[in-house]
Amino acid sequence: MKKITVLFILLTNWAGFAQNFVDVTNSLPQLGYSFSAWGDYDSDGDLDLFFTGVISGSTYGGGLYQNNQGSFTLVTNSGLPTLQLGGAEWGDFNNDGYPDIVITGFNSNNQTQSDVYLNNGNGTFTAANSGIAKIEYGDVAVADINGDGHLDIGIAGFDTNVNTSLAKLYTGDGQGHFTQLNVILPPIIYGRIKFADYDNDGDMDFILNGQNNATGAKYTKIWANDGQEHFTEQNLNLPNIDLGDVEWGDVDNDNDLDLVITGSNGTNSVSYLMLNNGDGTFTQASGFNVVGAEGIANIELKDFNNDQTLDIFITGESKNTSPSTPVAKIYNNTGGAFTENTSMTNLPAVIYGDADAADYDHDGSVDLFVTGVDLNYNNKSKLFHNEIAGSVEKTVLSKFDIYPNPVNSILHIQSKNYQEFDLSINDLTGKTVYKNNAVGGLQINVTDFPRGIYLLKITLGGEQMVKKLIVK
Repeated sequence: MKKITVLFILLTNWAGFAQNFVDVTNSLPQLGYSFSAWGDYDSDGDLDLFFTGVISGSTYGGGLYQNNQGSFTLVTNSGLPTLQLGGAEWGDFNNDGYPDIVITGFNSNNQTQSDVYLNNGNGTFTAANSGIAKIEYGDVAVADINGDGHLDIGIAGFDTNVNTSLAKLYTGDGQGHFTQLNVILPPIIYGRIKFADYDNDGDMDFILNGQNNATGAKYTKIWANDGQEHFTEQNLNLPNIDLGDVEWGDVDNDNDLDLVITGSNGTNSVSYLMLNNGDGTFTQASGFNVVGAEGIANIELKDFNNDQTLDIFITGESKNTSPSTPVAKIYNNTGGAFTENTSMTNLPAVIYGDADAADYDHDGSVDLFVTGVDLNYNNKSKLFHNEIAGSVEKTVLSKFDIYPNPVNSILHIQSKNYQEFDLSINDLTGKTVYKNNAVGGLQINVTDFPRGIYLLKITLGGEQMVKKLIVK
C-alpha cells in the first residue's frame, strides 16, 4: 500500500470574487500549430509543462519545461519529440511512480508519429515503442478502461503514413506495452476522444466526435463501456460537429457529468450544453449563449472564480461573420446559466492550438495556458496567472479540526459546532477527485490518492476555505 502524507496549508477564504488573468509568459517560446499538457514529471509536487509546435516553416520548438516556483526552464535532452498538430497526456503507464507521457503529432520529416515515453526518473524519457497508431489532427486520451489498474489509451486522427483516418483503443499491461482492443470505431479526423463515466456505473465510457472520413459526415457519439472491454455506440441525439472541442463536467452540480460541445455543424459555428438526466440520456440546455468556435477550437471547463461551479473558457474562431471573428472568452457559471466575463480582454484567440487550465503555482486558483496561431496565423503562446481577490476574508479553519497531520490512511474532518458543510478535493488540473456534503464530520480514506498536490475546499454558510494537500 502506498504511503501518503498530507500537509495542509491555509490559503484563504473568499466570500466575494474578482478575477484577473495576468500574462506571465516570460521565457516560454511563441509556437504555432501547437499543443500542451500539464504534469508533474519530476514528482516535486508542482505541475510542469510540456508543449511543442512550430517556430516557423519546418523548424519546431518547445519541449518539457520544469516548474521552479512559477518559473519555467526547458529541460534539455529530455528525449521528448517536438511535433505539431498533435496531442499529449500524462500518466504512469508502467506503474513505477513516475509520470510518463503519450505524445502524437506531425514531425519535421512530414510524417505522423505517436508513442508512449517512459519517465526514467532523472529528467529523461525513453520511447516505449508502444505500437499505437501514428496520428495528427486528432486527439489522445488516457484512462483505465478495463478496471485492471493499468492505464489504457484512446486515439483518433489522421495517419499520413497510410493516408487514412482512424480511432482506436489500446489496453495497457502496466509495463508500458499496449494491445489494440477489438472495437470497430469510425475513422475520425478534426475531432476529440474524451473518457468519462457518464452513466455512473463505475467504468470509463468515452465520447468521440469529429468528421467521419468514411462518410464525410460530422459525428458525435458516446460509446458505453460494459466493464468487460466491450463498447456500444449510443444514439443520444447529440449535436454532430467537427473542428471543435468537447468537455465533460458536472455543470449543474447534480452529481452526473454533462457535456459542453463547440465546433462547426457545417453551416455555423455552434456551442451546446447537454445536461445529463442521470438515466443515460441528455437534454439540450435552453438559453445557452456561449459563442460557437471552430478552427480546432478549445474548451476548458474549470472553476476559474472558486465559487464551486464550473466555468467555461473557449478559444477559436467564429465563422458566423465574414470575415471570421476571433473567440477568446470566459463565461462564469451563475446557477447553471453562463455569463460572459467581459473584463477578460487580454486572452488570445487561437486556432490550430490548445488550451490547458491548471493551478501551476499552488495558490488555490486555476491558471491558464493557451497556444496556437491567431487568425492572421501568427504564433501565440501565453501563460496566465489567475489572480482572485476576495472582498471578504474570514478564517473558517478555526471552525474545524482536521487530523492527523500528516496522515497515512484516514483523514478526519470535524466541524467543532456540528455544522453542515460541503467539501471537495481537486487535483491541480481542476478535476474533482472527491466531493461530499456532511453534517458534523467526515472520514476520508486517502490511501489510493496518487501522489502530488491537491486542493481541499470547505464551504460553510457561504464562506469558503481552501487548503493545500501535498500527497506523497
